[in-house]
Amino acid sequence: MSRLAILGSRGIPARYGGFEVAAESIATGLVHRGWSVTVFCPHNHHYRATSYEGVNLRRVWHPPGALGSLTYDALGLWLAARGRFDAILMFGYGAGPLFLIPRFFGVPILANTDGLEWQRSKWSLPAKLYFRIAECLVSKLANRLISDAPGIQRYYRDKYRVESECIAYGADIPGHTATNMGDLDLQAREYYLVVMRLEPENSILDIVRGYLASRAARPLVIVGLPTPYFDREVRPLLNGQDRVRLLGPIYDRGRLSALRQNAFVYLHGHSVGGTNPSLLEAMACGNFVVARDVEFNRDVLGAHGRYFTSADDLATTLNELEGANASGLREVGEHCQRIIARSYRWDQIVEAYASAIRGAVRRSRGRIEEIP
Repeated sequence: MSRLAILGSRGIPARYGGFEVAAESIATGLVHRGWSVTVFCPHNHHYRATSYEGVNLRRVWHPPGALGSLTYDALGLWLAARGRFDAILMFGYGAGPLFLIPRFFGVPILANTDGLEWQRSKWSLPAKLYFRIAECLVSKLANRLISDAPGIQRYYRDKYRVESECIAYGADIPGHTATNMGDLDLQAREYYLVVMRLEPENSILDIVRGYLASRAARPLVIVGLPTPYFDREVRPLLNGQDRVRLLGPIYDRGRLSALRQNAFVYLHGHSVGGTNPSLLEAMACGNFVVARDVEFNRDVLGAHGRYFTSADDLATTLNELEGANASGLREVGEHCQRIIARSYRWDQIVEAYASAIRGAVRRSRGRIEEIP
């Protein structure tokens, strides 16, 4: 039985953060394959039990504030390196300099590099410099890099001359069309939907500006926790109008699935990073997607959606779509579901991770071992 520690997420069971959904899906999938898996969680995680669907949960204390994340990763790496695990899977590279810890103890560490963290506009210049250094160190210290998109794989190959294994995130196709949207007073196929962290790199300002500049009669529904950026730059645009509905965060997966499945069009603004879980989940729900025109989104969506580059561009696209036949858009969405079924099912993703972890453990030990 292989013993794996998963670090870098904010704990499971997940709400709807990408790392958290991936950590939960990979952990439970490996447990079903006979592995022993421990997910490290913050001490104040909302779920208080010590295990979840066979996955061990280990809580790690950390202080609040900007230093908390680095402390959380550092303590987690120390505990995992001393915890008799066969391997460590780390999501993100913010703790890159600390990868020396498991390497010192001889524990192979695999890193899902996620996106290009230093490009996020929310970070200060010193923070961006730190992430550039951490990114470089991860490329040297990790036993194996995992890129979640071909574009990220190309980046590490070109920038650091390092090969990584491309393993995307996954998504589950709902078994039936959910209809329960609670008391939201929304009609099926009669609203545009956004589900995201309301940060600048996710294009929320362009989405709201573009929508308000369009002739769209259907409301824009936004699901996400307001941030200081959103309150400062976006919320003032919503004053005095009722076309945009801000629902706040919704963590119930059934309700989120119902919102996605019944949307007229899904708007995806993520511009930094690789394969984005929210895009996969929208496609799995059969949404017609209008996405930010970046290579990571095109790698997944291809020609089966529309793209925008600015608020004006989005307004033009929404004007064109407003009169489109909903059934025609749904046919495109059904093709997107087939893409998910073919290339992004969680069972495929879990098996790819299992293979990568087995390979890292074998190379670390210098011999071939049977790992389930």
